[in-house]
Amino acid sequence: MTKRIASELTWIEVSLESNAALAKRLDAVRLAEKDYKDTKSAFEMQFVAAARKKGALDEGFTLAFGYRFGKLSVAKVPEQEQRVTKASTKPVFKL
Repeated sequence: MTKRIASELTWIEVSLESNAALAKRLDAVRLAEKDYKDTKSAFEMQFVAAARKKGALDEGFTLAFGYRFGKLSVAKVPEQEQRVTKASTKPVFKL
């Protein structure tokens, strides 16, 4: 499989209205993803709190987290720094 940058790909929204088995499986994926995000968020908040308690994090800063290749990395960033994401309309693919 060739790795590509997401911006190089043409994305098509998928509709699973007519395939109940796949829709059910997608619901399970979404639930697992929500559980993962909740657990990840709780871990990151606890990690930042521990860093503050130890004095390893300056006032006005927080941590950005990286999870690559099975390893955890952190970077100090200003608290007001926010990531901006864009939503766009895509064509629909029905299965």
